[in-house]
Amino acid sequence: MAFIVVKKGEAEDIGKVFMLDKAETVIGRRTLQSMPDIDLNDEVVSRRHAEIIQQGLQYFIKDLGSTNGTLMDDDRIIPGKLYELKNNTKIGLGVGEGSARVVLQFKESESTNIMTRESAARPGRIAVDWLVIDERKKEVWVDGRQQKISRKEYGLIEFLSKNAGNICTREEIVQAVWPESKDPAAISDATIDQLVHRLREKVEPEPSRPIRIISKKAFGYMLV
Repeated sequence: MAFIVVKKGEAEDIGKVFMLDKAETVIGRRTLQSMPDIDLNDEVVSRRHAEIIQQGLQYFIKDLGSTNGTLMDDDRIIPGKLYELKNNTKIGLGVGEGSARVVLQFKESESTNIMTRESAARPGRIAVDWLVIDERKKEVWVDGRQQKISRKEYGLIEFLSKNAGNICTREEIVQAVWPESKDPAAISDATIDQLVHRLREKVEPEPSRPIRIISKKAFGYMLV
């Protein structure tokens, strides 16, 4: 289980601990009209300032269009966009002259098992910018939204994500996605291309102009 600790702000808030035990946790300032999950007293905090979203074993933060902005480790985040939280990430609320008046710290308990692509040698979780894969649950999240995909589509995106930034040949794709095939040569290029096309329909902002699963003519495909 992950949690938030208030490190800086109004004296009555400092030291408070908030458990992140919901799929969506709103950070804000309590008023008669608003009852946020993490309520802070400083007036620089908007009523609905930011939101922490749990997706499987991973946590993200999103600014909800706050008046005074949100920092993540001293970098201002763009409202509405998801940013991945890591252990000890600092969240700043109420930005003025490059610093924040309220500072929260995201913490993971020892039992929270978060995995990124850099640590994907062990079974677990793969995260590549716009893509999150929960290998245990066989779930795929694109731009913060869960996608319904087939078994073969899952096999393809899992394989491409583990090799993100590298070209995956058609032969490698066949071995990874069709391991049950007794004759890999029976899996035609057209079959692979059709599978890629279906997957692009679910992960690309504009499937007709792919920027995430790129075709390398005469070689294969690459996820970026």
